[in-house]
Amino acid sequence: MNVLLLETEAGAADAATEELTDRGHRVSRCHEPGRPAFPCRALEGQPCPLVDPGIDVAVTVRGHPGTRPSLREDGVACALRARVPLVVGGRVAFNPYEEWADEVVEDGDLVGACERVAAAPSRDHSEVARDSLREAVRLRAGSAGDADAVVWRDRSRLRVLLEGVDDLDRSVRGLAAADVAAALRRFDSQIPKIDISFS
Repeated sequence: MNVLLLETEAGAADAATEELTDRGHRVSRCHEPGRPAFPCRALEGQPCPLVDPGIDVAVTVRGHPGTRPSLREDGVACALRARVPLVVGGRVAFNPYEEWADEVVEDGDLVGACERVAAAPSRDHSEVARDSLREAVRLRAGSAGDADAVVWRDRSRLRVLLEGVDDLDRSVRGLAAADVAAALRRFDSQIPKIDISFS
């Protein structure tokens, strides 16, 4: 798993770095240790971790409670814009990411939270796919019936499972799948590949 690791202040994520790498995960940073909070790697001409190597989950470790993002957490906004799931750890009281985070961990297993979030279906991608599928089926079959969609995201692709459409004509299923793929492309334009299957 590729993890984008951020922190409120230098050193706040040191323990998380060690835990993640000990469990075999690759850690990327927006700011190299010892470098200032601005500019980030990408502005210094290095590859942005969100593009190279690509990120499965973003984590910010908060060294102190607070309602405002810190300068060193600037990559959280970039990750959220790129539709990367977010885990918030550390001193999480009053954190500004509550409504954006997929999981918040104060004293628990931060690495486990990252692994769970990365393996779970993407809430937002699934909602986009579900809405698109139901609209496509309604247009072509008159009723959405039990049509549903679940989407898993990783740095290289979206895996989409379309459910409740077995009784539709093959051509209708194909057109609905194309509509779902187009909706997901509009929602997450950076993902390189979309795999769609039916159950």
